[in-house]
Amino acid sequence: MRDGQRVSYTSARPKHSVAPEGSLITNETTPRAPDDVDSVVDGYRDLIQALAGARTPELPDSSVTMAQMKVLMLLSGGEARMSDLAHQLAISASSLSSLVERLVEADLARRREDERDRRNVLVSLTEAGFELLDTFQELGIHHLRELLTQLDDEGLQTVNQAIDLLVAAARRLSAEEPR
Repeated sequence: MRDGQRVSYTSARPKHSVAPEGSLITNETTPRAPDDVDSVVDGYRDLIQALAGARTPELPDSSVTMAQMKVLMLLSGGEARMSDLAHQLAISASSLSSLVERLVEADLARRREDERDRRNVLVSLTEAGFELLDTFQELGIHHLRELLTQLDDEGLQTVNQAIDLLVAAARRLSAEEPR
């Protein structure tokens, strides 16, 4: 969400985007994105497809949905108010409530009243929630290490520089987004 408005995102389908209301848009090229950006995005898609085909997913808990995983990832930063989570995810409080309820039932999150303001409900990860996130992160790191071992020293240096640039850009972007 940017400036209070939902933005479209790139679909998994090649040359398609999904509008905020959910409709599929066919894009030959992204109108505002320069060719260099499109080239990087295409390369990223190629990388993801190559990695997906090169290994069998080792998902530790397939019962966790993508929406629930987003909540868990937000909670990895610490306890949060339900209203803040709903705002960050751009979903209604009732939708978030059902997501959190399923996480509580699975013992991945806990919910409690805010002692200072009983109107607020606070949500945090349980030990099992932290363990699930750690497992996913370790799987990603393991596969990244495997990929990086295929590069020579010059390639590793180039990737390292690119990561530094992307981290700096992500920090600038997150500083621009209203909280």
